[in-house]
Amino acid sequence: MHKAIALLIALALLGGCAPWIGIDRIQPGMTKAEVLQHMGKPNSAAGNGSDEHFWYVPANRFWERYYVHFVNGKVRAYGPLGGQADAGQP
Repeated sequence: MHKAIALLIALALLGGCAPWIGIDRIQPGMTKAEVLQHMGKPNSAAGNGSDEHFWYVPANRFWERYYVHFVNGKVRAYGPLGGQADAGQP
């Protein structure tokens, strides 16, 4: 019984350290539908007209934030937040 509990705890800890790789699949020129397919629903989104931003916070790395910037429905820029002028952070 103790081995089973120890195994479950170890799996939970290792699962929490798994890398979040959705942003690595994004490419300039992708459509919003393609981004949603790879990364899922954003934690927040904002935009006006042809300019839109999605923001993502990985569940297992809540201290990190990533953005995807769309112009005319296609990816123009993306990456981790950290002072980018293009990130349009709310």
